Amino acid sequence: MTRCAAWTMALCGGLWVSGAAAEPSGSSERVRPIERAIVPLINFTTDRGLGYGGYGALFFMDPEGTEKAPYRLQVGAQWYKTTGGYQDHKLVVDVPALAGGKVRTDVHIGWERWDQAYYFGQGNDLPRLKPEDTPANLYAFGLNSVRSVSKVRVQLVSDWHAFAGHLARTADIDVYADSRLAEDNPVGTEGGLLSQAFAGIMVDSRNHEAVPSRGTWSEVSARVAAPAIGSTWAMWGINFTDRRYWSATPRLVLATRAALDIQRGETPFFHQIVMGGSQWVDVGGPLAMRGLPIGRYRGEVTVYGDAEIRWATTEFQVGRAHYRLFTVPFVNAARFVHPGEKDPNLHPHGGGGVGLRLLYNEVFQARFDVGVGREEYIAGGGGDARTERAWVPAVYLAFNTPY
Repeated sequence: MTRCAAWTMALCGGLWVSGAAAEPSGSSERVRPIERAIVPLINFTTDRGLGYGGYGALFFMDPEGTEKAPYRLQVGAQWYKTTGGYQDHKLVVDVPALAGGKVRTDVHIGWERWDQAYYFGQGNDLPRLKPEDTPANLYAFGLNSVRSVSKVRVQLVSDWHAFAGHLARTADIDVYADSRLAEDNPVGTEGGLLSQAFAGIMVDSRNHEAVPSRGTWSEVSARVAAPAIGSTWAMWGINFTDRRYWSATPRLVLATRAALDIQRGETPFFHQIVMGGSQWVDVGGPLAMRGLPIGRYRGEVTVYGDAEIRWATTEFQVGRAHYRLFTVPFVNAARFVHPGEKDPNLHPHGGGGVGLRLLYNEVFQARFDVGVGREEYIAGGGGDARTERAWVPAVYLAFNTPY
């Protein structure tokens, strides 16, 4: 058995699905009123260990739904933890087609706890000690955080939409003695509440929400946090994200994303890695700059980009369930800018890899990515030593596409 076939079977086995029995209608089957899906979550990095958990969702289907809104309501829940002392649990509710399809709303509520969250400093030029040479907790801090994100999206005309929402995130921070965080003492180490309002405009001409083969999904947005809306810190930011999809052949799609994010004011250090816009994107890990961990780099300005080739490898039936399998090589990079840092070169960070995507009944997608990131180390352990570079592996088993 080939590795591709083995992972396809693993994804099918992990993506557990069932639903109310469909009834025949002529030569086709009616849409089942409820679809169910459960996918295991697995991540691995060399120095963070193994992450494991699961995500389950109920989809209340719309018999007259479109490829952009095939269901009336999605309710999803995640349970996830790692051997490195990280937990992330959340509840997601998505209502994609209110007011005749012109209004979409979603709510995300979650709790995360890190015993060993990463902090290497702020900026783009941050070579680290090799893991075997790193003192305990040098690059670590503790974080206990509850978050909620609510958003409403309204169709203005044709493919143009406006969106607005609110983000609230509490933070209790443990600053470890002799850590890099204790040395830098950036804004946010005291803990508190980040209360942030955001709004933006987007154009969305994708022909399919889960697996677009053509179209554009671009947006520009602004966000602000202030004591007047309950925030401990006052800050503002802007974000521009451009996602595009080109179909080279009926089975081959090039998907790209380019983004610029700017944050000013008292942005707490623990939230600098979270970008603005209509999606929750943290840089590092499975969503952006894949191959390097969450928190590896952060700054007031972040430029990041991705490119994927999505090849529709095959499609098949298992009982009443329909699957489409995609093979996806990818590359990604990011560049960070922070006040006071002297790094005049382009000096991007990132990596690449290849993944498998398994789409179930056009509504839910399991994703298995294997990537490598280009890590930078301080050679010999000295502060004035030269920088060594090496590839480090990362594995992600998650749900839905990064963009």
